[in-house]
Amino acid sequence: MLESSTHLTHDKSLLFCHELRTPLTSIQGALKLLGYQHLDTLSEDAKNLLTIAINNAERLNRLANTLEMQPSPPMTVLSPSKLEHLQLENDLHQAVEKEEFSLLYQPIVCLQTAQIIGFEALARWHHNTRGEISPEIFIPLAEKTDLIYDLGLFLLSEACRQLGRWQNNLSSQSPLNVSVNLSAAQLRNSGLVDQIKKILVENRIAPNNLKLEITESVLIKNEHIALKILTELRCLGVQIYIDDFGTGYSSLGRLQELPFDTLKIDQSFVRNKNWIMSEAILMLAQRLSLDVIVEGVESLEDLINLQKLGCQKMQGYFFSRPIDAKGVASMLAQQLTEGKFSFPRKLTLE
Repeated sequence: MLESSTHLTHDKSLLFCHELRTPLTSIQGALKLLGYQHLDTLSEDAKNLLTIAINNAERLNRLANTLEMQPSPPMTVLSPSKLEHLQLENDLHQAVEKEEFSLLYQPIVCLQTAQIIGFEALARWHHNTRGEISPEIFIPLAEKTDLIYDLGLFLLSEACRQLGRWQNNLSSQSPLNVSVNLSAAQLRNSGLVDQIKKILVENRIAPNNLKLEITESVLIKNEHIALKILTELRCLGVQIYIDDFGTGYSSLGRLQELPFDTLKIDQSFVRNKNWIMSEAILMLAQRLSLDVIVEGVESLEDLINLQKLGCQKMQGYFFSRPIDAKGVASMLAQQLTEGKFSFPRKLTLE
């Protein structure tokens, strides 16, 4: 029985090596052909990038050779978790090409007006055999494999496309907005601003209806370039949110110098009932003329305490879990009919 299991594992590993080698052979040939035909016309930076790509393709080919030559299951070469991770990287490339990614939307509610004012777009990956892959896994993987820029643009474009549909179908409502997360890797690309301009024009979205969320750590990793791009986006009319505020390392003394419009208080403050810190952040934002949205509101108690502190804009499971585009359309239609967002029955607005 053990021998049969060993052979089965080895056969699966050989199949994995074949799946790895097939695209690599094509990539390696294309890279070398590009080098032969255009080497004289490429800049030094482009030549260096091409050399790195060729070397990495050759390294992966050598890895496939090593795995195939092992007389025993190749677990002695790579651990099961590393093999699974490598397979997931390969699946990620295909998932981007096949557009297996989708978006869910969580409403952001204003208590003062009793209206949904926008939605945060949340990326989801439904793997064809593994089911749902957590964003905590595939986002870092996309950054590591340099897929995050293309994936991010695809998701941003999809969010704007949906926003355009909702605004057209529910034209009598106040203009909605959608917020999309940006990673540090995306903010290293100087072409990001032009790409976002193009997406806004194609979907007929006013720039001030798009909100881009970044974490405080993004500025630490890539401050000079990131600030330049964020400033250009703000000049375009796009608003910038600091996501998970209070968990990063930004200097509070520099906060007024940074190109931000809104602070999103991290859900950990609500989960831990840390109302003193929440109030301090609200007061800081007020002094700096910044808007505030509180994340992670899950109970009536949370809402009442935050409302007492003066917070009016919130999101969380108390209002709605992330829902798909059809669910959003139904929610907005109901709000249009009733003239306000349908709060839970037990909630009475002051």
